[in-house]
Formats: sequence, C-alpha cells, structure tokens
Amino acid sequence: MDQVPLRGSNVLVKHGEPLLALGMAAALRQQPDLDVRMDRVEASDSPHDYADVILTDYLDGLNLAAGQRCPKAVALRHPKILVVTSNEREQEVRMAMEHGVHGYLLLSSPVDELVAGVRTLLAGSRYICIPVARRMADSLVRERLTARESEVLELLVDGRCNKSIANQLGIAIGTVKHHVKAVMGKLEASSRTHAVSIASERGLVGAAETRRFRTSARSPRDAQALPT
Repeated sequence: MDQVPLRGSNVLVKHGEPLLALGMAAALRQQPDLDVRMDRVEASDSPHDYADVILTDYLDGLNLAAGQRCPKAVALRHPKILVVTSNEREQEVRMAMEHGVHGYLLLSSPVDELVAGVRTLLAGSRYICIPVARRMADSLVRERLTARESEVLELLVDGRCNKSIANQLGIAIGTVKHHVKAVMGKLEASSRTHAVSIASERGLVGAAETRRFRTSARSPRDAQALPT
C-alpha cells in the first residue's frame, strides 16, 4: 500500500532493538508536533522519501551516514541521523561524528533529552547528550596520539611484543620503543598494561563493532561512500 507523506516534523524510528524502538516511538508521540513512524512497521522501505530525522543504532547510523556521502546520493534529500546507543567511548563517538552522524544519545538518557536531541536536529544543529559531551570536552585537553602511535597502541592491546609490532608496521624496534614511550607518556600510564587499560576505558582503540563497520566499508560497493 502506498505511504501517505507525513506532515510537520517527521521522525522515523529505525533501531535494531524492537522494544527500545517501541519505547522511543511512544515517548516521541507525546509531542503533538512530531509525526513518528517505525521502520518496516508503519513506514515504507524508503525512509529518505519523508523522514526529517532518523533514530537508529550505532552501526546503522554509521552505514546511513556513509551512504549519504556516496557521490550518487549527493543530490538526494538526507534526513538527520540521531544515534541512540550504549557506546560512550571516545573513539566510537568521534568516529560517528566524523563520518556524518548528526546526533549522539546514550540509552541511559532521559526522555526529555531524547526530545531535545530530535528538536535540535530538526533545527539544523548537531546534538551530543550531556555525559558524552562532558567526556569529549575532557578529551580536548589531553594530548592526542599521532596516527602511528594509535597503530602501535592497537597492537599493544592485541598483546603484541615490540618485535612483532615492528614487523607488522615495517619499522625498527627502536622506533617502536620510542612510540610506546610516547603513548605511555600521553596516557600518563605507568606500564604497557596500564596503557592498555586506560586506552580501553577511554575508547582509544577500536571496539569490535567499529572494526566490523570498517571491514564492511572496504568492499567495492561501499568504498566510495567513505571519506578518505
């Protein structure tokens, strides 16, 4: 059956957790000026035809944002993407925003903040929930790792020794030691194990979910959708 275009501010709930999706839709429907539909329940397979804001999970948010960057999609109408997730680590948040996600909300956020996030996106601005915004603000005052230091840190997390890291990256063992020392200094870590613990807590290394996105995005079909 043909879908009737929504009127007013149109919100599509496209989240991978069915019960959570129901709850978000119910909460937003308390706002009289928001027209809310649920993906594949009350909406067609083409949400871009009518949605102004899409509420989704982390991976779907990254994929939607990547699709909007595809050259073939430049001329299309793009809804704003609001990710609702439990991922609050620095790298996940930074990656989502850098790839074009417009809003970031934690599952623990109150309903008022969900509504505020949707309205902020409808107004044309970006939104990050308060706890994540505080964490990201704290990260701004810390010295950032270089690209090479981040690569070394990833391998440290995998339990690799200096020789293994050197072979993997094609650099000298002495250079690896220099990078490890720099990583420990920037993280204020007392040991390699401590550095790994801090990096995991702060989300400075890729989580499994993020790695899956990176891997899938390398396919020929999606390669041009990702920023270089």
